[in-house]
Amino acid sequence: MSLGLVPLPPRDLAWVIALGIAQALVLGGWIVCTWQAVDAIAGMQQDIAAVYPWLAGLLAVSLCMGGLRALEFRVCERIGFDAVRRLRMQLYRHMVGMAPRQIQHRSRGSLLLRLTGDLTMYRTLLSRGIARGIASAIVLVIGLAVVAWISGPMAVAAILVFGLGAAASVSQGRLLRRATAVVRRRRSLLTGNIDEQVNTLAVVQTFGRVGGETSRLSHQNDSMTKALNREAAIRGRMRGISAATGWAAVMVALAAGAYEMSEGYLTLAGLAAAATCVRHLASPARNLALVHDYWRRADISRRKIRDFLNSRSRPLDELGHMPVRVRAGMIQFDRVSVKGALSGVSGTIPGRKRVAIVGPSGAGKSTLLGLVARLVEPDQGEVLVDGIVLSSATLHTSTRDIGIVSADLPLMRGTLRRNLTYRHRSASDEELASVLTACGLDGLVGSLPQGLDSWLTEGGRNLSAGERQRVALARAMLRFPRILLLDEPTTNLDRESAAIFHAAIDRYPGTVLIATHDPAEVALTDMTWELCDGRLVRVGPSEDRHDPGPLRAQDMVGTLQ
Repeated sequence: MSLGLVPLPPRDLAWVIALGIAQALVLGGWIVCTWQAVDAIAGMQQDIAAVYPWLAGLLAVSLCMGGLRALEFRVCERIGFDAVRRLRMQLYRHMVGMAPRQIQHRSRGSLLLRLTGDLTMYRTLLSRGIARGIASAIVLVIGLAVVAWISGPMAVAAILVFGLGAAASVSQGRLLRRATAVVRRRRSLLTGNIDEQVNTLAVVQTFGRVGGETSRLSHQNDSMTKALNREAAIRGRMRGISAATGWAAVMVALAAGAYEMSEGYLTLAGLAAAATCVRHLASPARNLALVHDYWRRADISRRKIRDFLNSRSRPLDELGHMPVRVRAGMIQFDRVSVKGALSGVSGTIPGRKRVAIVGPSGAGKSTLLGLVARLVEPDQGEVLVDGIVLSSATLHTSTRDIGIVSADLPLMRGTLRRNLTYRHRSASDEELASVLTACGLDGLVGSLPQGLDSWLTEGGRNLSAGERQRVALARAMLRFPRILLLDEPTTNLDRESAAIFHAAIDRYPGTVLIATHDPAEVALTDMTWELCDGRLVRVGPSEDRHDPGPLRAQDMVGTLQ
């Protein structure tokens, strides 16, 4: 979908043009009826009945015009709604193709603005600016042509006034664009702050920052209100100019018509018909003048949407072409580098082995897991699973047999069942029962009033930390994927919850990678990979991790050959 000239689909364009022509024809009928009615009244002696048919015609034409205006509003609004529906899905598909690191560098307020406020502005431009503007332009051009046929001076007078009104609107439009830019910045800051407050309310309360955050929000709220008032003042002036232009056009046209009538070039009926036509043209002229208002207000939104769509993303239907089925679960890293996180990592993790990924904070442990889960794409090198290069595999099949638990992958709002079966929507009750038992969740499900159909709030905040982690583990383990990735799974958990985790890991039948600082978790594994400053510095059996003589990283490179 182009965001430059904002073209309408051919079918919608045909509808708009047809409505414009239909309204112009009805306006022509109004002019004829007005002309004949005034002629009948002016020449009436005793036969008043001659006026009634034309008055009835005026009534019929008025009803037709009302129906066409209603249909125009409905069609134009539908055009905007349909376009925004398509664009919203395009934005969503682009967003879900972005790597998590890209999302982390964007404000949640600005992301929400792309999918809500910006689309509203874009819809308004399409519906009330472009679509209605096209219909109004058709009516205006045909109407002015009819006025010119009746009286050239009246048409020239109306065109002159409409032109001056358009010029005044353009001058205000430049001010509106700057005011709208300020409103957008302040709305983004305010939205982001409110979103943060909602998600971190406990932090604000615990650290006694309610007063400070209230003051901050109040300042942002006041700034936003001032910016909105400035924008409203400019928009009010533009609407005032538009309304004044319509009435001024009638007055100036009447003056020109009166002069023509005094010179004998125009009859009273012609003057009334032309003046009525100019008055009817005030509405389409006002619509055209407001196009500039809508365009200016939507211009920044269009550019922001276009910039977002032009940002780097991974089209999900273009990510690889080869389906992959994980069987042994062997993972290979071939000189893998990720800017700012990993450098030249090479090594092989045999299938069905448990491997601890250790090292100081910032060493690259989470990034290593993210590469396997395809949350991160390597800048250099390749990641292979069972000999298949992940980047050449379709995203759906390459992640189908990989489960992951990470603080960056919270629970979703919805029922407990929805969270557990988020990947496998068709999971049976028997499969759910198996994973619930493995993760020690039977007691939790039994204690909830509605069991698996109990509602979880966003992030599962109505569960304890241990319960959330166990649900996340069960979600990852459902149908026991061949590869299980655990990123600091027991951090801040009590001993009982950690013991349940450890028991589930110890019995897990597939390949398990655990990024951890916990010696108890390292003891559960078969091998240990040690990272430091993004490099793989040591590989060996877990029980000998502190022994200076285990197999080194460079020795593992040969297994890739």
